[in-house]
Amino acid sequence: MGASDTETLESNRQRRSQLLAARARANELPCHEPIELAGRPNVYYELRDYSQPDKLDGSKQARSDVPYLFKSFETGQARPPRPGTKNAQLPRAATIHEYLDWTVTAQGSQALDELDFSGFRTIVLVPRFRPHWPAPGLFDKEHSKKPRRLGAPRNPWPVLLCDGKPVCAATIRVSLGYLEIPFFATLESKRKRGYGRALVEAIEEVARSLNVPRLLLCSTNDPIVKTTWRHLGFVYTSQQDLEDFGVQHGDLVHMDNTVQMHKDVPLAREWQTLVVRHQHLCQRIYFPAQPYNAAHAETAVQYKPEPTPAQSNGLLEH
Repeated sequence: MGASDTETLESNRQRRSQLLAARARANELPCHEPIELAGRPNVYYELRDYSQPDKLDGSKQARSDVPYLFKSFETGQARPPRPGTKNAQLPRAATIHEYLDWTVTAQGSQALDELDFSGFRTIVLVPRFRPHWPAPGLFDKEHSKKPRRLGAPRNPWPVLLCDGKPVCAATIRVSLGYLEIPFFATLESKRKRGYGRALVEAIEEVARSLNVPRLLLCSTNDPIVKTTWRHLGFVYTSQQDLEDFGVQHGDLVHMDNTVQMHKDVPLAREWQTLVVRHQHLCQRIYFPAQPYNAAHAETAVQYKPEPTPAQSNGLLEH
């Protein structure tokens, strides 16, 4: 091995160590716990670690929980050869099926010339259950939440309960100055209803909690899909942009027929809360303390409610 090869190997080893240290921050995130998303009263989000108990069971569980996350990328693509067959022993390129399994189960790699999938978490958006006919007194007292940096400012009221399987999911990984999003999908029957935007807001909240200023997204190279991401604030990422962000070859999970996009993480919104009561039903909801822009400001002035309404079923909190 020549001197240049030794220097390259040492450089790759140092880079891998830096990435592993940054990705280890995922351990700071609470997993398998419901987290309220302010301004989204019908859903909540949850971070899931499918690397446990092992990669095989984790992959099966992920495919059961969010099958559309896999279907969206695997449809029409060749499957990997079955284990134990002759074709499985031959040298070949990895398939998208394997990429997805390795990503959701956060599989690490000891070889410096292989992609490392450690540090990934799956973030899901879950429908929130609220009983239409609650028992008397069920919501009279709010339940306190664990102190943490994720979630709405106040306690969820009523408590966060699941109303079915996740409707939107993505894989995320914190790295050196950015949060990586290689896979993102919404349940087919729930598309164009704002769930994708809600999950992006949840991802931004996670990024802010880790002091990460930027999101890096791997988007399918499809005009409609790219237009959707631009509508959500993402822009195309050039090679010069990646160099400016400090991204090196092999840092990102990148597939064929995809384009890289990025978005700066916005500042956290300021929220006001309102407790809505009707008979035995009670819920705390959030609305922005300030309009988003001038157009919204004009609308707010035009439709400003009366200072003392005749009837009110809500209690504004301060």
